[in-house]
Amino acid sequence: MSVPIILAGHGRLPSGVGEAAEMILGPQSRLRVCELSPRDSPEEFGARVLALAGNAAGVLVLADLHGGSPFNAVRTLAAGHSRLQLVSGLNLPMLLEVLLHTTDDVTELAGVARAAGRDGVVDVLESTW
Repeated sequence: MSVPIILAGHGRLPSGVGEAAEMILGPQSRLRVCELSPRDSPEEFGARVLALAGNAAGVLVLADLHGGSPFNAVRTLAAGHSRLQLVSGLNLPMLLEVLLHTTDDVTELAGVARAAGRDGVVDVLESTW
């Protein structure tokens, strides 16, 4: 079974990144989206994340902004739920690599997300291609 991926972030950003990934890769059954609205409390947001996680043994949450409300809500959850792995800095290259990587190890997948997120940021003036 593949590790569920939850995109957590402000407004429609998670949906937009998810839709872009599906435009490139096609439908992704393990992809879930949790968007923070101005009316949401951290508890409500966290409850939605847990509902999206279901009973999966390991879940990777990709949050848009380190220290933002979605990140903080999931970080609080992750302290009590070791099956949740949280990586911030959600971007399209990160998500594509995660979706293409086949592993049931959520810790390994979190490492893939971190590396792809860093490697996906390129200064064109310094690039060799």
